[in-house]
Amino acid sequence: MARRSRRLEKLKLSALYSFALCHRGSSEDHSRIGTTGFSRVVYVNEPDRLEEEGFRYPLNAVSTTKYSLVTFLPKSLFEQFRRVANFYFLVSGILAVTPLAPYTAVSALVPLCIVIVATMAKEGLEDWRRKQQDHELNNRIVKVHRGNGNFEETKWKDIKVGDVIKVEKDNFFPADMILLSSNYPDGICYVETMNLDGETNLKIRQALEVTLDLQEDAKFRNVRQTIKCEDPNANLYSFVGTMEWKGRQYPLSPQQLLLRDSKLRNTDYIYGAVIFTGHDTKAMQNATDPPSKRSKIEKKMDKIIYLLMSSLLIIALLGSVLFGIWTKEDLRDGELKRWYLRPDATSIYYDPKRAALASFFHLLTALMLYSYFIPISLYISIEMVKLLQALFINQDIEMYHEESDKPTHARTSNLNEELGMVDTILSDKTGTLTCNMMEFIKCSIGGTAYGQGVTEVERAMAMRKGTQLDAGIENGDQKEKKSEDSPHVKGFNFKDPRIMDGNWIHEPNRDMIRDFFRLLAICHTCIPEIDDETGNVSYEAESPDEAAFVIAARELGFEFYKRSQTSIVIRERDPVGNVVESRKYELLNMLEFSSSRKRMSVIVKEPEGRILLLSKGADSVMFKRLAPTGRKFEEETRKHINEYADSGLRTLVLAYRVLDEKEYREFNEKFNAAKTSVSADRDEKIEAAADSIERDLFLLGATAVEDKLQKGVPECIDKLAQAGIKIWVLTGDKMETAINIGFACSLLRQGMTQIIITLEQPDILALEKNGDKQAIAKGSKQKVMDQIEDGIKQIPPLDPLSSESFALIIDGKSLTYALEDDVKFKFLDLAIKCASVICCRSSPKQKALVTRLVKQVTHKVTLAIGDGANDVGMLQEADIGIGISGEEGMQAVMASDVAIAQFRFLERLLLVHGHWCYRRISVMICYFFYKNVTFGVTIFLYEAFASFSGKPAYNDWFLSLYNVIFTSLPVIALGVFDQDVSARLCLQYPELYQEGVQNILFSWRRILGWMFNGVMNAILIFFFCTTAFEDQAFRQNGQVAGLDALGVVMYTCVVWVVNCQMALSVNYFTIIQHIFIWGSIAVWYLFLLAYGAIDLLGQYSNTAYMVFVEQLAPALLYWLVTLFVVLATLIPYFSYAAVQIRFFPMFHNKIQWKRYLGKAEDPEVARQLSSRHRTSSQQRMVGISARRDGKTMQITREIDLEV
Repeated sequence: MARRSRRLEKLKLSALYSFALCHRGSSEDHSRIGTTGFSRVVYVNEPDRLEEEGFRYPLNAVSTTKYSLVTFLPKSLFEQFRRVANFYFLVSGILAVTPLAPYTAVSALVPLCIVIVATMAKEGLEDWRRKQQDHELNNRIVKVHRGNGNFEETKWKDIKVGDVIKVEKDNFFPADMILLSSNYPDGICYVETMNLDGETNLKIRQALEVTLDLQEDAKFRNVRQTIKCEDPNANLYSFVGTMEWKGRQYPLSPQQLLLRDSKLRNTDYIYGAVIFTGHDTKAMQNATDPPSKRSKIEKKMDKIIYLLMSSLLIIALLGSVLFGIWTKEDLRDGELKRWYLRPDATSIYYDPKRAALASFFHLLTALMLYSYFIPISLYISIEMVKLLQALFINQDIEMYHEESDKPTHARTSNLNEELGMVDTILSDKTGTLTCNMMEFIKCSIGGTAYGQGVTEVERAMAMRKGTQLDAGIENGDQKEKKSEDSPHVKGFNFKDPRIMDGNWIHEPNRDMIRDFFRLLAICHTCIPEIDDETGNVSYEAESPDEAAFVIAARELGFEFYKRSQTSIVIRERDPVGNVVESRKYELLNMLEFSSSRKRMSVIVKEPEGRILLLSKGADSVMFKRLAPTGRKFEEETRKHINEYADSGLRTLVLAYRVLDEKEYREFNEKFNAAKTSVSADRDEKIEAAADSIERDLFLLGATAVEDKLQKGVPECIDKLAQAGIKIWVLTGDKMETAINIGFACSLLRQGMTQIIITLEQPDILALEKNGDKQAIAKGSKQKVMDQIEDGIKQIPPLDPLSSESFALIIDGKSLTYALEDDVKFKFLDLAIKCASVICCRSSPKQKALVTRLVKQVTHKVTLAIGDGANDVGMLQEADIGIGISGEEGMQAVMASDVAIAQFRFLERLLLVHGHWCYRRISVMICYFFYKNVTFGVTIFLYEAFASFSGKPAYNDWFLSLYNVIFTSLPVIALGVFDQDVSARLCLQYPELYQEGVQNILFSWRRILGWMFNGVMNAILIFFFCTTAFEDQAFRQNGQVAGLDALGVVMYTCVVWVVNCQMALSVNYFTIIQHIFIWGSIAVWYLFLLAYGAIDLLGQYSNTAYMVFVEQLAPALLYWLVTLFVVLATLIPYFSYAAVQIRFFPMFHNKIQWKRYLGKAEDPEVARQLSSRHRTSSQQRMVGISARRDGKTMQITREIDLEV
């Protein structure tokens, strides 16, 4: 397909801006060049000269890996033996080479080596993947000047400070650079900084005037400049430097700085000089090493291991003391009590004359012998399970986004179970909850509302209200479908036959409709882009709102076609004659939008000669500026604006004013004088001039634009709210926008009391005008504290019958003071009592601080979700960081623990995979400790039975392979495949998620209960086996059992009991679990046969030689004892579980019972079961369901009042 050529109008865009491009930085800052912190020197086009003069700047290659070839082995080994269990087994393995060991050194060290090598291999693989990502980034290509005006393609990693680089449209900047020129005559370029600050609106950068003519490759042949600037730092929004060229000094400001990882947009090419490379760039200075996150369950697991080690030490000490006492009494009056230990012929270990020393040596032996209380394979088994769980998460087709071809990607598997324990979600807004794609959907003109489109919020509410409303929506959708034969226009979702297709000419207020859409077509900063082949016009806008307005005007017959320095051309379609005619407006002045002004205006001269001021802005400032005669439709317009806001739409008010020549001339003189002023109060003078003319306006109407929520966001938030998860929104947007989105995604609703904390109040504004910084800070802090106190007083004590709910909304300035040490706990107390929390105008640092505050004070699991580099701090600070892998920018994804393509996938990730992973890991760890306690206690009981002689009950390799082979695979299968309920029921019963939030399945009560079960099983196994075999013959020839036979019988019972216990614990059997459980038992018998047949001078089989074949297999008692012991040990647990499920069921037990009865999927059954389970503190306060419930209660109250 032939590539379409596009023509972009060449404009000196700086002429259109009154504020943004005129500020050049403080001369006071530039005076610091050459001092500490401002010592960088760059020789442009002479990178080698820097090395000659001794400057050592880093290359542009970056590395995010944890290890290198040299450091991998020592660092990885250090990481492994930081774990106390691994260190314990290492010490035991070293001691195993001494005569004190109750087993051979090989049998002790082989399992440890297997575990350590497998874990190191996993670490190495993950680091190799990071290295591959670095390699891809470092080997990107860019054009670099290599002398004589020749630009050659060079890898990013080979770029040096001082290089001149040519970056072309839609490419990333490879390093921090000073802009020298662009394809625009005045050196303007558009930059997208989403990777750095998360904002998608384009920023404008402008080169110095002295370098504007460097627009061709050949002109760089003899360019030699010296740049002196600040040293590398993390501040994205400030820069101080000077450029020396042709003997003169020119100040540099952030307007000339192009940062690494930002992207060139709407500009064919730029030339820049590299000043910071590699880890010196501001992007890398802001990047922090990813924190080492460990789940709460893993931290608790460490405490359990400490508990077991303490218990191990206690019983070892107890046994050693008793052993010392009995050893001292072994030889009394020449008689040997324990003659089989030969205390008369021993050296030290059983010498009655040195009983204290023998006791100490026994302690070391006991510590090695009882090491089987500690599950050596626990860590590696959990890591294997988590890797497989992460694989299933990655492969879940329900969380695959087909449009972008992006699956969910669990970037770390360490936190799988935390996904099932989330108490609070802290979410970014733009690009996370929304698509950042605006659509013009409704408007109010002259007091009449137009636009029949249905917003996503209205549709989501209607779907849940009942059959009548549902039918109405369906009919509305049918009407829409009829009008959707034509292709959808991006940014335009307006449907109303009254004014579409030129029908507006028949409306009684047609003149106002014409002026309304003319204003939309003229009052903006968009640039038209014309396709030479088709003649179609598209627009490059600084924000999606701007583009939506211009597209709406075009679709309704008022096409913005051309812009020049002094004029704007509109092509209007005459509805009567269906003729397109061009109208050229002379562009006199532009007063652009700013966050403080909250409005934008242009002054133009019509073809007929009238001078018009056209203005659009927020209703909070625009209604104040209306003339008394211009308020005719104010009441109706306000009503429509409120309705639009309730539907989640963003609104702007449109107004205009006719200026006479004299009035305009006076304003223009005043405005130009302010623009050219060099005094410190220049901006205030410009604002005063603009304020003087933007008055006495005539109201035209209001626009309503939908910031499209991502698909399924309201429904997802509703499910998460039903699951009892709190949701906070931390956004850099202004308060009005954040509130609109709050309504759009049902975090806010009508009837919810809004507690707004802001410093935009008259007394604080008056303080700011005085300029006393101390007074401002003191007054602002006191104001915030007062507002927090008032908010706490508004919220009544918890009432189960109350439907009243509260939302906390706070702006960035207030948040600065709310996060101070003496205020933050009160702020958090207020926030926790509110159903919704929205923090507006939040900086990246504030997002991270809020996240830290919630995490550290509540001690609950926090999850942060975002899509931009401004969210990285928040993602790293939270227990779990979720990155949205959007169309642009991967900074958030690279810093995240899990990457998803859409916010809606969070529902399945948490409620299904999170719940399953939490349950699996919890049961798996409890079972691990159960089976090791069972095994370890049998060893202890036998040693006590043998008067603490240090003799193990089992063969060396029986001991070593217990955790590695005979009991390892079933527990892994449980950790990967088990489900208490299906994915469908997890979503139907979101309240089930609270089992993880409250950590019911991994409480100390449950952990100790499993351990107690293990102790009881071990006691039963030991005493039944010893009683059965102690004093009677078990074979036909009258032989009694020896140590080797008793050990095999006990071991057989242990293997059967722990594997059958696993079978009772499984909720969801698969063929794999059957194979692993019964296969492990079968492998034990096969091992007995194979190992017992080996006899190489007694070196291997030792006590196991032919024990099974010759002694046990032919004996009926062996099989009867095995059967009896298994039943006797499992019946108590089975009885307990049956009573618990029948009389004290947990929520998942109730769902399982309903599923058994075939009623689990009945919506009415689900509603009743959920409402009975939900506590008063978990009442739905946000979400579509809460909005529906609130509306129902409101209607009920109104009916009661009427009755």
